[in-house]
Amino acid sequence: MGGIFGALSPKKSNVIDVVISGLKRLEYRGFSGSGIAFLQDNDLVIYKDAVRIDKLIELYRLDEVSSWIAIGQTRYATHGKPHKNNTEPHTDCKNSLAIVGDGAIENYEFLKDATIIRGHKVVSKCDFEIIVHMIEDELGRYRDIVRSINSVVKDLEGFYTFALLLRDYNSIVLYTSLQPIFIGISKNIYLFSSNKSSMYGIADRYIELGANELGIISENGVDVYSLSTQSRVVKEERNLDVDPRFIDRGGFPHHMIREIYEIPFSLLRTISSVQDKYLSLSARFIIEARNVFIIGNGTSLHAGLVASYYLSELANVNPIVVSAAEFPLYYVDNIAPGSLVIAISQSGETGDVLQSVYEAKLRGATILGITNYIGSRLANLSNIYLPIGAGPEISIPATKTFTSTLMLLYMLALKASRYRGNIDESEYKDGIKYAKIMAQSLNEYMHRIDKDVAKVVKFISQCRSGYIVSRGITYPIALEGALKFKETAYVHAEGVEAGEFKHGPQSLLDENIFTIFIIPTEKIAIEPTYSLISMAKEYKTKTIVIGYEGDQKLDELGDIPVIKLPAVKRHLTPIIATIPLQFLAYRLGIELGRPIDTPRYLSKTVH
Repeated sequence: MGGIFGALSPKKSNVIDVVISGLKRLEYRGFSGSGIAFLQDNDLVIYKDAVRIDKLIELYRLDEVSSWIAIGQTRYATHGKPHKNNTEPHTDCKNSLAIVGDGAIENYEFLKDATIIRGHKVVSKCDFEIIVHMIEDELGRYRDIVRSINSVVKDLEGFYTFALLLRDYNSIVLYTSLQPIFIGISKNIYLFSSNKSSMYGIADRYIELGANELGIISENGVDVYSLSTQSRVVKEERNLDVDPRFIDRGGFPHHMIREIYEIPFSLLRTISSVQDKYLSLSARFIIEARNVFIIGNGTSLHAGLVASYYLSELANVNPIVVSAAEFPLYYVDNIAPGSLVIAISQSGETGDVLQSVYEAKLRGATILGITNYIGSRLANLSNIYLPIGAGPEISIPATKTFTSTLMLLYMLALKASRYRGNIDESEYKDGIKYAKIMAQSLNEYMHRIDKDVAKVVKFISQCRSGYIVSRGITYPIALEGALKFKETAYVHAEGVEAGEFKHGPQSLLDENIFTIFIIPTEKIAIEPTYSLISMAKEYKTKTIVIGYEGDQKLDELGDIPVIKLPAVKRHLTPIIATIPLQFLAYRLGIELGRPIDTPRYLSKTVH
């Protein structure tokens, strides 16, 4: 996955500098590799390596290269570690097609085997290389771009966007399964980009490709097709109106808010990134382990706590969840061959996690790494690792990586439940299908949730401290929400289990304290939580309630602000309930003038 950008000049002017500029603006989408493909004297030329854009320019002297048509990518590794061979663009066996892409192909392993059997030479471990070989076959069969692409995408499962440079057609072809891709239009050049902001100052207007649409950019202009009908579609051209201050942040004022809004797409990437054979092997390790430990720090530890609910209920496995900083002190002596340590670290470089993994491996434990960076030390130390697949996260406060980690852990628990025999294969597939539908539909709610949050930020901005309260599977979300308030807004908050609220915390309640209640999903815990809400109101705290559509009791709370979320299956509520707390932390940080993406004293990787 990563950021993709390309350009074509109908007047045959040089576009290499334009593509390089666009890729630099998209580098926030990936920095484990970069590459560019272009036509030169009717030959397809590719320069790529596991380096950032500036280094690629230096290695291949791209400032001296000229071409009128080019595509490129800045990569974030999910299939295949950072390496030149795994870096895009990839080409077909005839060197007539080049591909760059974003997203992940879910059935990559199956398609790869079939591609090799058909006689293709596959040189990388990147899923998008398989697509270019499949298109090579179909173009040879049909000699028609639209028909060929339509034939290929019918066999692809996942969440993806790709761009092709076709040597023999002097054109660029774009396709997206869901996430929008943008085509820029001006008098002398046509562009495409993962984000319209990156085209600022180059294109005057743009059109947006949506789900299952195909765009063909040639010297004659831009044609768009619906693959559902294989007929032309007339797209509205819009003025490219973006704020130039935010072009390197995808059009958002901060990386954090951009990354929150990316959550629906990041969830889909996660579902598509993990390959079934590795998920199955990981699930077997869990079921067959003598004992299971889950370790992490901060946000990763909170994700591990949610995983304990998943594994206990779905797979009858009761893991010990412990901070990676505490693990060597009191738990490591319980490790022996047959033990499984599930180590969670977004960066894969967290010092306490790595030290705990070292100690556990010395004692014969099996290590299952959960990381967003597959080139990390955690991935290298693990017996098996699963990619979070959220894409790069620039802001120090973790947002989309947390929700994607929850999704990955849910998938793992569901697969473990399948191996335990608690559910059958059809129930497992239904669970994954529901998760995809939920992630896709969530995109429709993001702006509404943000808008509801914006209404209540001033309400709590003068409070000296606060509690975030929940129970059951959303209790760890209260802990995570409190962490986000501290990181992002420098506001003290404490996550409290609802059953413990009367055992001390209530003594601090007054008009200078805020209380945020997340309504639990467990029926037995709902009524007692509403009683606590009434108590908090009686003590004049600034009270906010996060609940779910369809709960009539929310409408009976009177003047207490309520943020309503879509009602989903219980095991996915931790993902949903996280989002308003992230928005609250961000908006509160803005209200109080905090440095959102770079909180003081904090870093993305804690050594």
